[in-house]
Amino acid sequence: MKVIEKQVYIVGFRKTDNDERETSGATYGNLIDAQAVIKGLQKETQQQLKLFKFGRAIPL
Repeated sequence: MKVIEKQVYIVGFRKTDNDERETSGATYGNLIDAQAVIKGLQKETQQQLKLFKFGRAIPL
């Protein structure tokens, strides 16, 4: 059995520094896709955005 590592990206947002971060629940498997979403959201909203990266191992 081989194990591969897969990374998942999530975009988090909040209005002020004192608020908790929220997410839309969408995950992205590609860093370029996640960065494109952030660029699009920056044009539409004034909220603080941050990209989170999570890793997990998947057996094949």
